[in-house]
This record gives sequence, structure tokens and C-alpha cells, in this order.
Amino acid sequence: MRVERELIAAERLVILTISGDLGDRDLLELAGHIARDPEVEPDFSLLIDLREAHGDAVTGAGVRSLSARPLVLSLESRRAVVVPSDSGFGMARMYELLRGERGGGMRVFRDFDEARRWITAPALDAD
Repeated sequence: MRVERELIAAERLVILTISGDLGDRDLLELAGHIARDPEVEPDFSLLIDLREAHGDAVTGAGVRSLSARPLVLSLESRRAVVVPSDSGFGMARMYELLRGERGGGMRVFRDFDEARRWITAPALDAD
């Protein structure tokens, strides 16, 4: 797995672009990647772009494990995941549902531009 990070401080946004093979361990490492970044503030929103990732090795158990971990960013931060494949979309939706009311507003998208619009929209327009 390769991770490219783009930080847009004016928008309080960090974009992670993931490419290559993605498995359960990699999912757990993504949270650590954000937590260790000194430029990322807790109120930043997060956009994860998985269009170039191959997540065939991601399992339901891995998604459940990730959803059980404490959030790295604040509860008010938005999180968007862009994933084009049906199986990846399903896994991301599984995470979204498992997080449920424990917070961490997240939405799953197939289109990057749509995700970007949602994550930067004022709160009144978005949810």
C-alpha cells in the first residue's frame, strides 16, 4: 500500500490517496498515519481516495476491528471515502453502519468530486 497525503489547511482537510494492495492491517495503519501527522488537527475532515487501491484482502473482521477503535479525529469531523468497486463500497458502508451513533460522521462515495463537495460543504447543507 502506498499513501499520499495532501493537507489543505484553509479547508481544514486532509486527503489520503491510497494505491496498491490494501488489506486489514493496512486499514488499521491508516488511522495511525493520521494520528502521527503533526500538521493534522483533530477538527480536520478526512477524505480517503481508494480509486487506485486493490482491497480484495479487506475482510469483514478487519472492518469490524477498525470500527471498534477510537476515532483519531473529533466526532464533528467529516470523513468521506471514495471507492469505485462494489465490494469496497460494501465494506466502507459496513464501517459506516458499525460506527453508527458512536460518531465520526462518514459517508461513502463512488465519485471523488461529489465526496469533495460534501466534505467541504457547510454543515447545514450536507447531512
